[in-house]
Amino acid sequence: MPKIVVDGISYEVDAGNNLLEALLNLKRDLPYFCWHPSMGSIGACRQCAVIQYRDEDDDTGRIVMACMTPVSEGTIFSTDTDSAKEFRRDVIENMMINHPHDCPVCEEGGECHLQDMTVMTGHRNRTYSGPKNTFRNQYLGPFIDHEMNRCITCYRCVRYYSDYAGGVDLAAFASRNNTYFGRHQDGILESEFAGNLVEVCPTGVFTDKTLSEHYTRKWDLQSAPSICVGCGAGCNTSASERYGQLRRIHNRFNDQVNGYFLCDRGRFGAGFVNNEDRIPQAGIRDSEGKYDRVSAEEALSHVADQLANSSGKVVGIGSPRASLESNYLLKQIVGEGNFYSGVSSKEQELTNCIIDIMRDGSVKTPSLAEVEEADAVLVLGQDLTNTAPRLALAVRQSVRNRSKELAVQAQIPLWQDAAVRELAQDELSPLVLLTSYADRLEDVASLSCHASATDIARIGFAVANRLNDRFTAVDGLSETDQ
Repeated sequence: MPKIVVDGISYEVDAGNNLLEALLNLKRDLPYFCWHPSMGSIGACRQCAVIQYRDEDDDTGRIVMACMTPVSEGTIFSTDTDSAKEFRRDVIENMMINHPHDCPVCEEGGECHLQDMTVMTGHRNRTYSGPKNTFRNQYLGPFIDHEMNRCITCYRCVRYYSDYAGGVDLAAFASRNNTYFGRHQDGILESEFAGNLVEVCPTGVFTDKTLSEHYTRKWDLQSAPSICVGCGAGCNTSASERYGQLRRIHNRFNDQVNGYFLCDRGRFGAGFVNNEDRIPQAGIRDSEGKYDRVSAEEALSHVADQLANSSGKVVGIGSPRASLESNYLLKQIVGEGNFYSGVSSKEQELTNCIIDIMRDGSVKTPSLAEVEEADAVLVLGQDLTNTAPRLALAVRQSVRNRSKELAVQAQIPLWQDAAVRELAQDELSPLVLLTSYADRLEDVASLSCHASATDIARIGFAVANRLNDRFTAVDGLSETDQ
C-alpha cells in the first residue's frame, strides 16, 4: 500500500485508486460532482482541486484534480491551502451562475448533493447579476420530472444512462456555453433503468415524479430497510412512508447485490401498496358477506376459534408476494396438508427443485457483483431484462472486462473511464444469448441465437457435458455440433 502525505499527515492508501477516492475512504471531505464510484472519473466538474507538491522543498505546488490524479508512493498533497480553496469556490460560483434560486421548492431540497458541496466550499453569496441561460424542460414519461435549468453540467446523467446502462435516447446536446441533457424530442425514456437518474444526478434536474404528486421532504419521511419484491434478485431498498402511505422507494447500497442502482420496476413498481382496493386492516366477514374491521387480536382469536372447530377442514392460501415468514406461519397454523402456496403444482415442483440444487448441489450461485466480474456469460432461454432486470444490468457490465484487461496491459488506471472506453472501442468480453426471441442485451452480445425451448435445453446439456469433461451425446445434436 503506497504512503501519501496530505496536509502534513501520512496515510496508507489502496494502490490503484485516484486521490479523490483515497481521501473519501479516509473520511476526509473534498467536494466533487462528476466522479461516481461505479463510473470512475472524467474530470468534468473541476470541483475536487487540490495542490500537489513536487517534493518536500516545493512550497508552491500546482493545482491538480483529485479524481484524475493517481496515488503513488511519497506523493505530497494539500487540500487546505488558500489557493485550492479559492479555486474550488470560484468553480462552484461559476456553476451556480445559471442555477435558479429555488431550493425551497426543489424536490431535491434537503438531500441535494449540490447543496452539500456548496456549503463545503464556503460559497455563500452570489455576485453575478446578469441574465441566466434558460431551457425548455421535456416530458420524459410518467416517472421522471425534468428541470434542465438546475443543471451544473457534470455529465453524470449521460455517462450513467448511455455508458453504464446502455440507453440510446438520452444525450448531451451542446453549443458553446449552452449544454442540454435530454432526448432529441419529448418522450418516455426507453431504458429499464432510467429511474436511477433521480439518484445519480447531484442536483434536481431529474426528480421522482411519483413522489412529486404527494411531495414530502426527506426529514418528514419515515424510512426502513427493505428488499425489492419485483423479482428474485433480492435488491436492497429503502421504503419511505408518511401518513400510512408509501411515498417512494430508494436504492439501499449492497456491494454484492444491487450496488448503487435499481431497475425501474423495483423503484416505481410498489404503487400497489397504496391501492384503495387492498384490505388495510384485519376484518371478519359474516354469513351475509358483510366485512367488519376488527383489531389484530380479535382477528387472531376468531381464526383460532375457527381452527378449533374446523376438524381440519380449513385451507390456508399463501402467496408468492407475501413474505417467507408470513407463508411459513400460515403453513404452521393450518398444517402442511392444508396449505396452498398460491402457485401451480408444476411451478412449485420446479421451485423445490431449484431449492434442492442450491442447497445440496455443487452449483455456485454468483452474486451480482461476481456476475459483473465474469470472463464470459452464457444466457440460456431467459429474457433477463424482463425476468431479472438488475441481473441484466450486471451482465451488461461484464462485457467491459475485456476493456479492463486492455487497460491493465496499457497501464491505464481503471478509474480513467474515458481513456479505458477509448482504448477498448468495440472490444467486448464474450456474451452469448440463446433465447426464444430478441433480447435487449443483444446490442452488447458477441453471439445471439434464437431457438425453441427444447433446442436451447439440448444445447445447455451439451455445454454442461463439455464443462464437466464427461462428454455424453445429447439427443438431437450431432457429435460435431457438440
